[in-house]
Amino acid sequence: MKKNVKVMFFTPHPDDIELGCPFIYLEAIRLGNEVIEVLMTNGEYGTTNNDFKGKRLSRIRMVELDRANKAFEKGMNNKIRVVKLGYIDGHLPLNKESVQRVFDLLKKEKPDIVITCDPWYAQDFHEDHLNTGRTVYFALKKFKPAELPKKILYYLSTRTDFYVKCRWKDFKIIKEALAEHKTQYTALENKLIILMYNKFAILRHLFEKCSISESFREQRVLNGELEPPEKFEKMSFRKRSRYYTYSTVTIWGYMKLIDMSLEELGLISKFDLSDTLKNREPRYTYKYLKKKR
Repeated sequence: MKKNVKVMFFTPHPDDIELGCPFIYLEAIRLGNEVIEVLMTNGEYGTTNNDFKGKRLSRIRMVELDRANKAFEKGMNNKIRVVKLGYIDGHLPLNKESVQRVFDLLKKEKPDIVITCDPWYAQDFHEDHLNTGRTVYFALKKFKPAELPKKILYYLSTRTDFYVKCRWKDFKIIKEALAEHKTQYTALENKLIILMYNKFAILRHLFEKCSISESFREQRVLNGELEPPEKFEKMSFRKRSRYYTYSTVTIWGYMKLIDMSLEELGLISKFDLSDTLKNREPRYTYKYLKKKR
């Protein structure tokens, strides 16, 4: 990570930075870079407690996000700027409107580095995660080669090829930030996430790269265009198996949360046709990868 650059992080929900790319997030703040977090949704469905779902939970999660970012900023002499796009949790659209909004934001801010969820080879197949990555991907495809960010990285990826060194002592800060998302994790879950997920991933990279590091997939640019995803029929058996495993297992984690309609939560009226929900792509896993190019 270099100094004096603008780094834009796209996150589906308020707690995904802590889970997906906390070390590079913290390092960007520490170096004094301009850090922008683009929050795609309001987090209305992020609980199994139906009494909290909706606008009430959204307000709580925005407070949690602010407190978590303050934990990252503490002692850093730097501030994170948060841009909220305001889509409904679990219903992030992938359409012309959402792509255009992200394109306009990228064009306005001109970030040097863009970091977002992996749109194709994901660890988490929550639809908001996929559509966050894909919205950014298709927005970036609208740029000319000279206008593209210098680096495009995908987190929560199963095909990592780019590693960023990190500091073991930063786990303390990340744990403090994660603990602020009290509606999402108990104290025990916080410890287990740090121990079983973050630390396990870091130690795995220690054997791979002989250093503790956070891993990403770098978006390649070929002949002036973003490299498209690999066609499903050309994937090796190992890659297909990995894809099926993650797409099958993780998708149930979020589907069980989306158990109340938007009307029941008072988020839209029965006849609402807002751009937030119009022209949404259907749920799918590998369908796009099988399309011919």
